[in-house]
Amino acid sequence: MSNEQNMIQTALEAARKPEIITAPDGTPLLVYPNGDNSWTYEELARTEPERKYGTTQLHDTDSLIKFVQKHKQDGSEIYINADFSKGDISVIAVLNGDTATESGFGDHRAVFHPKHTPDASAWLQNNRKRMNQADFAAFLTNNARHIVAQNPSNEHVKYPTGAEVLDFALNLEYTEKTTFKQGYREQDGRINFTFQSEDAGKNEQNLKMYEKFGIAFTPYLNGDSFFVEAALKFRIDKNNGSLELWYELQQIHNVMEQAARGIADSLQQAFEDLPIYYGEPA
Repeated sequence: MSNEQNMIQTALEAARKPEIITAPDGTPLLVYPNGDNSWTYEELARTEPERKYGTTQLHDTDSLIKFVQKHKQDGSEIYINADFSKGDISVIAVLNGDTATESGFGDHRAVFHPKHTPDASAWLQNNRKRMNQADFAAFLTNNARHIVAQNPSNEHVKYPTGAEVLDFALNLEYTEKTTFKQGYREQDGRINFTFQSEDAGKNEQNLKMYEKFGIAFTPYLNGDSFFVEAALKFRIDKNNGSLELWYELQQIHNVMEQAARGIADSLQQAFEDLPIYYGEPA
């Protein structure tokens, strides 16, 4: 073999020696020939932490604010996607986004979709849902703790206390085996139900309940609470005297809109140094 051939062979062998390269995500790779004119690789232990990336799901506004405050940097930006009329809102914080002069990876994100409180979910799911006596009494009994007697924005209007509503619910359970004759509204704002009980010799009796009651309604976890008025509705079956009851939450869409706007306002106040856009990131 000539000297020129030796030099070429040496160069080829040198080109096929193992080499350490870096993957796009920062992972060091050992690349080496596998003997059949192809290459293979294996990951090596990192000597330095990789860059931040990934998506973190947050469940309340405070958690989102703390997380973004911890990880924000040049290029961090927040996107709010909201339909306030429906009370819908979602937030995406892009923590390693573009700056004015340089591109960012855009793959380190925090996402916030507000979760309804269990109590709010119960009131929303049963809103306008017709129930028999037992089911309606059980619902009021389980949720009487949310009932409040006063509207903070109008203290002159009085509502029944939680104890009064609970008392109505308990009496409703006791009168399950009854025949309801009628229900009418009295001047004091209560509904008077007239019924006959099998256990009382079919003598007519009365059961009263206010036609409106108030609840302390907290739409989102760790969010603001609102006063919501609930209107009591009923229907008496003229054929068998059975009673159906339900409630209707008044202006609930407005309350949900206020709650969603409150989240957006909180983010505007917390991140005055970050750009906030209404929309969605690419």
